[in-house]
Amino acid sequence: MNMIDEKCNLCLIENRVKDLINLKKQDKIPYLLKNLSYQLKSNKDRDSLFVDTFNYIKKLIKDKDPYKDLKMNLNKIGKEASLMIRKELIENNWDLNLALKFSASANIIDTNVLGYEYIDLKEALHDEVKVLSDIDLPNDKVIYLVLDNSGEAYIDLLLKEALIKKGYNVKTVIRKNSYEIDVTSNEMDADIIIEGNYSPIKKVDDGFIIAKGIANLEAYLFSNKKIDSLHLFRAKCEVLADRFNVKKNTPIIINGKKLLKILKFNTLSSFH
Repeated sequence: MNMIDEKCNLCLIENRVKDLINLKKQDKIPYLLKNLSYQLKSNKDRDSLFVDTFNYIKKLIKDKDPYKDLKMNLNKIGKEASLMIRKELIENNWDLNLALKFSASANIIDTNVLGYEYIDLKEALHDEVKVLSDIDLPNDKVIYLVLDNSGEAYIDLLLKEALIKKGYNVKTVIRKNSYEIDVTSNEMDADIIIEGNYSPIKKVDDGFIIAKGIANLEAYLFSNKKIDSLHLFRAKCEVLADRFNVKKNTPIIINGKKLLKILKFNTLSSFH
């Protein structure tokens, strides 16, 4: 096992335990650790591993959406922030590059990344974004905007609006069932709602993908998608910061081709 594997597995263990602590279910930790021991010996891809262990927690504490109250608060914050960003986009004639940067910067909230430090969404939206590749969006394909966390999703809806105003055919995609603090169909409407709670990217087989967040990035990589894509996320952990040669928590925009060149699977078997 290489150092990257160790850090990522530690991230999974620490944060699933932290889930139970946050949810005031510390008494369930021994059962969780036993399940994690079994799960870490499996050959599952990273998306399945993280989702399945979260699903075990939901079953263990008998709660289908453990973070529903937190997500409600995050959505309130996201709505408020979106009003400010909408005004700025209008003033800039709905500049698409600006909308993309806001969307990448909005990927600031997380509960399950090792070493992650919380930063207020409104303060983070004007952080400097590292654009690491060309941004080539197709006019002749459907663009699937795969959403990530609650709260930030309201900034992503402004990206969708900017794309439509520039003539692109855009469809938002979300999970139906809960996974950590990801937005679901219980919280907002979307053009496409994917059954279950695995990354919706696994079900997108045509068009062009704009993927928000680390989990959707992982799902894109480990599903061996041949679809062109653009990824908007923050390097929330040391592993990603090192790979992209940026400071931790830097917002990044990168296309799928460049992503694959940087994250070579012969040296990077997993991360989160």
